[in-house]
Amino acid sequence: MVRRSPNFNTRIETVATNGLWKGAFASSRALFPMRGYFEWTGTAGNKQPHFLHSQDGGLLAAAGIYTARKVEDEWQVSASIITRPARDASGEIHDRMPVFLESTVWDEYLSPDKLDDAGKQDMIQLLTVESDRIAGTIISHDVDRKVNNTRTADSTDPTLIEPLE
Repeated sequence: MVRRSPNFNTRIETVATNGLWKGAFASSRALFPMRGYFEWTGTAGNKQPHFLHSQDGGLLAAAGIYTARKVEDEWQVSASIITRPARDASGEIHDRMPVFLESTVWDEYLSPDKLDDAGKQDMIQLLTVESDRIAGTIISHDVDRKVNNTRTADSTDPTLIEPLE
């Protein structure tokens, strides 16, 4: 299987109309579980990483979409996280943030039913309202700059997300 990521993030403002992802939004929706995510501030060569996460430290579920198609004998899979204008703590660090959903709407979001144009607009409204609720629960803290080097950082190292002293 070949995995390709032509667009890792897709804006909520265009996910229902963008030619690349509108079909996936209509019928191939996914959730991306995560403990949190990193954003950086500062200038090149002096970037400070921040870990953004839920106040309770629990898992977050980011709304996403995917496509899969067979090219010759191999499947090509692409996936993208839907983003929105950032709010609250996220907005202090970066201008965009993932669209997070509470478990109460996961089944509705993951429904395999294909959305028509009206259904897409209803889903955008659901994503907006639900992610507004979670945006207010996101907090951040500075983390060690070792996360800046993906070639040497050990992704299984739990200290990557610990607050700086």
